[in-house]
Amino acid sequence: MFPIELDNAKVLYYTPQDDYGAIHYPNGEVADHYRFLAICVYPQYPYDNNYYVFCCNEEYEVVNDWPESSIEACMEVAASSYKENIQWIEANLTNSNLSNRF
Repeated sequence: MFPIELDNAKVLYYTPQDDYGAIHYPNGEVADHYRFLAICVYPQYPYDNNYYVFCCNEEYEVVNDWPESSIEACMEVAASSYKENIQWIEANLTNSNLSNRF
């Protein structure tokens, strides 16, 4: 089961396991593979209105991330950067702290 939090951020959407690319060392060697993508927020920081795309390895460790201004922007950039027709799965949100973000 996909985690509900990654790096203290709440998961809003995630993908099934697939090959979404890799992060490389400066010499070109693969450092880690992206096996999952997730869209997350940090509700504990009310001044942070960004949504984040997290690239995770097989152990759900975040190996890369970047901010976007909306969920839709996260999905569009992920599709153009990693794979078209990404299947996003909505996370089961039970935390009332997130309600003001939507």
